[in-house]
Amino acid sequence: MGIGIVSIVCPLYISEVSPASHRGRMVSLYQLAVTVGFLGAYLMNYYLLDLSAVFSSNNPLLLKIFATEVWRGMLGAETIPAMLFFIVIFFIPESPRWLIVKGREGAASGILSRIYTRAPEVAFQINETRQMLESEVKSDWKLLLTPGIFRAVLIGSAIAILGQFMGVNAVLYYGPSIFETSGLSSGDSLFYQALIGLVNMGTTVLALLIIDRIGRKKLVYIGVSGMIVSLILIGIYFLKGESLGMSSTFLLGCFLAYIFFTAGSISAVIFVFLSEMYPTRIRGLAMSIAGFSLWVGTYLIGQLTPWMLENATPAGTFFLFAFMCIPYMLIVWKLMPETAGKSLEDIERFWMKKK
Repeated sequence: MGIGIVSIVCPLYISEVSPASHRGRMVSLYQLAVTVGFLGAYLMNYYLLDLSAVFSSNNPLLLKIFATEVWRGMLGAETIPAMLFFIVIFFIPESPRWLIVKGREGAASGILSRIYTRAPEVAFQINETRQMLESEVKSDWKLLLTPGIFRAVLIGSAIAILGQFMGVNAVLYYGPSIFETSGLSSGDSLFYQALIGLVNMGTTVLALLIIDRIGRKKLVYIGVSGMIVSLILIGIYFLKGESLGMSSTFLLGCFLAYIFFTAGSISAVIFVFLSEMYPTRIRGLAMSIAGFSLWVGTYLIGQLTPWMLENATPAGTFFLFAFMCIPYMLIVWKLMPETAGKSLEDIERFWMKKK
């Protein structure tokens, strides 16, 4: 529950406090933090697995946590970053756009003056937000159901859930099991997974640097094309790899390429898209709906991946992931606006014009 709330609130908050020219980069910092967390978890799990082989203690509780049932130590390690996050949130100022919605323009002006150094820019941001709020005369739910906004909610929900069926979380969650299927030991599998985490983090840094420069949609076109090729090659490895003499190094290379293209495109873009495509008054509600779709997809792929690997075979599973990339690309191409460099109010006007 806590992760679900944070996954919605964090990118939403970042989008509302970021200048339009840097918003994509700033929201991508959230995704970078996620990849750093994944890498940290992989490295901690790899370390604890090695430690469990040699750990000894007269304390039965420590022996259970770090040796006989090492998964307890892996799970418990999450407490440290969770506590740090809990402490930090008490030092973060409120969203200025939310304050304007609540009629607290003085407080909003104070926060905006720390973001925009020039007073005219602060006044412009307040005036822009106020004008859009005055045009939204309906309640939150009624506004959500207006044709243009409802269209945006459907599109956001579609790309959120489709992104999960393109395989990224299947690889991040079940990577060690997938590698073991190819004949690797559990230790080697965790090491390969750590390499995937490292590439995931490094590519997210690259995406962070270029997302506002080349645009969100172009990143999707390039990245998803690379994902399709990588997924097909992974499927071919599991289908014909043994007869073609393909090594586990080839499989690792395909997975690293897949993560490179994924982290540089849909993983970097999804929370940027969702955090900036809805009107101020219902942004939290609309993004919660899209976020719910994302977590439904995450849950389904988490539950279905082991079943698909067993019943559809690894080859069939990755061919399916490749196929699911196509509707995602079409939706972004045909239905999504390019939001790079546009203010949240400009993006809102785009959707309000759609019927």
